[in-house]
Amino acid sequence: MRVYVVRHGQTAWNVTGLLQGSSEVPLTALGHAQAVATAAVFGRIVGPGATVVASPLSRALHTAQAIATELGVDALEDDRLRERSYGEWEGITPEARLAGWPDEVRLWRAGGNPDVEGFEHHDSVRARMVGAIEDWADRVEGPLIVVSHGSSSRVGMQGLLGLSLQHRTLANLGNAAWSRLARRARGDWTLERHNVNPQTMRAAA
Repeated sequence: MRVYVVRHGQTAWNVTGLLQGSSEVPLTALGHAQAVATAAVFGRIVGPGATVVASPLSRALHTAQAIATELGVDALEDDRLRERSYGEWEGITPEARLAGWPDEVRLWRAGGNPDVEGFEHHDSVRARMVGAIEDWADRVEGPLIVVSHGSSSRVGMQGLLGLSLQHRTLANLGNAAWSRLARRARGDWTLERHNVNPQTMRAAA
């Protein structure tokens, strides 16, 4: 089967470089437009019987609802697909992060787990994301569309593919962009496309 992992559309915090994590940050007007454009693509490339499941955070859920509406289905929710919590780093500028936690920022940039109150470690994100995607893939027969977030999507896909979580083997998805994975059996995954959006599809046409 094929599984599409989709990142939500743009938010104001994406524009200003703030970590959102578990915070509720709505889509911008552009973010809504991105979601609609991505939904239109899925209306063309995904066959009938698709399942759409999303993080309950509104930026992901609203993106998923746009896709689900295009496909004539309901968007389902799974709390395991929410973004990683960044704890005390959420909502502060990159300069404030570096000023307050210089050693932890360097560790984080090197792929480590910073000792920051409320920060969810990589292995925790991997376990819940992989568990959620594998469970949904077991339950459905048609295409599966998973709408999540930048960090959780990347770490989840690294987990599915058996890649190291200590390095950024895969780049984060862009806003309203997606990756396509093929699943032959539980634990047996191949990455077929990465970081695709309507603009890159038009450029490749």
